[in-house]
Amino acid sequence: MSEATFHQAVDQVQDLIEHALDGGDLDLEMEHIDGSLVLILPEGQRLVVGRQPASRELWLATPDRTLHFNFDPERGWLHDSGEGTLGEVLAAILEDISGEEVELDIDAESL
Repeated sequence: MSEATFHQAVDQVQDLIEHALDGGDLDLEMEHIDGSLVLILPEGQRLVVGRQPASRELWLATPDRTLHFNFDPERGWLHDSGEGTLGEVLAAILEDISGEEVELDIDAESL
């Protein structure tokens, strides 16, 4: 994957996340900071969807850990330890933090 294609893929999935969360009932704020999408929950907790161009990875920083995702052209952004797709993992983390059900249908669209 070229660097330009990588940045385009990250931009696209960040936009999909933003639009999916805007359309949902979850109470949070979102900001774009230096190429990262920052999700700010009412409790003050932050999640950061950022890019790592050197390794061509997307990173999801949570209050507890940082998860790494690699792009698969057929399946989208996949967790490097097999925990699932970015949409599945991010939805589960948001559910754990907020206590609300979250559905992020972003993976098929992010190809």
